[in-house]
Amino acid sequence: MKKKIVLSFLMLSFALLFTSPAWANSPSDNSQTDEKIEMLEKKISLMPNLSGYLQTGWNYTSNDEKTTSSFQAKRLRLLMDGNVAPNISFRLQIEAFSGISGTTNGRGQKSLQVMDAFATWKINPQFQIRAGQFYTPMGFENYDISPATLETVDFSNIVYRIACRNPISYDFVEYGRDLGVMVIGHLLPSQEGFNYLSYDIALTNGALPMKDDNNTSKDLIGALTVRPIKHLMIKGAYNWGEYANDNGNFQAMDRYVLGAWYNNPLGLTLRSEFGQIKSSSATKIDETGAYVLLGWRADKWLPVVRWDMYKDAENETTSNNYNRILAGVTYHVTNNFKLQANYNHKMFTDKAKEALGYDSDNQVQIMALYKF
Repeated sequence: MKKKIVLSFLMLSFALLFTSPAWANSPSDNSQTDEKIEMLEKKISLMPNLSGYLQTGWNYTSNDEKTTSSFQAKRLRLLMDGNVAPNISFRLQIEAFSGISGTTNGRGQKSLQVMDAFATWKINPQFQIRAGQFYTPMGFENYDISPATLETVDFSNIVYRIACRNPISYDFVEYGRDLGVMVIGHLLPSQEGFNYLSYDIALTNGALPMKDDNNTSKDLIGALTVRPIKHLMIKGAYNWGEYANDNGNFQAMDRYVLGAWYNNPLGLTLRSEFGQIKSSSATKIDETGAYVLLGWRADKWLPVVRWDMYKDAENETTSNNYNRILAGVTYHVTNNFKLQANYNHKMFTDKAKEALGYDSDNQVQIMALYKF
């Protein structure tokens, strides 16, 4: 909005300067100037809003085999939101520090990635249609929360390994985006300004973002959110898809995420999610994740603790088998600037300990996030 105000001021100043000189004011001149100003204002109202955020800081990790310490440019997001018609909005989001496998240049540096590129036709609150590349409605953290609003520096593995990854076709994080169409609806409005029921139904490629599908089968994703009282949401999401494995054969895989979230912006935030991803055919997938997050907003401070776990039943000796405790704090310096400090202590399962050669891992993250 600030960018639009500044731009409006500049454009109107130029219009006044060149169309209505002080020495030539007449009733007809003023009328023409008013018309031009109105035209400029209409054009400005259709211009997109530009925004974004930068998350940068320091990361330290240590276990019995290796210690790392590095300054990080963790995320740089650039967003453009606008309207192409009175009831059709558009969003473009670019990630400038993407670390998706295979997207770095020859020197190993991260490259630009298109995160979101979609339009939403807002027919009415009960029925909206979204088309393009968008974030899928798998769980709270992938759909209802962004890195800019997350209480911790990083998401749980519910996001990274269940919502943002297809282990049959590709085994790395793709940030929970996909190409397709989605129907969105908010039903049963309350007198307090929220809806008791919301739904999301998506039909997507089930392939990597920014790529055509490699088969004729499509992913089906459905999510239902119930909000019995103002600050409480209960959500369930399910995804079924069919994917190509290393042998070129297509096989089915499904995943689901269930969760509840009590979120008082002036006090308690309590969120928990449980998710699974499974396939029983050639490429066997059987993974389970869960977390519980507890925080309390006290003026500009948000102290938080989180327990999360992950288990890969088909690969029990990897570092993805653990329990982890996080303790952290966020300080909101301003509405657009926050500082976060997180400490993570990861405890591996017995089989993972034996294979890895160490039983725990420690991480310290000190990050700043700047929004503009």
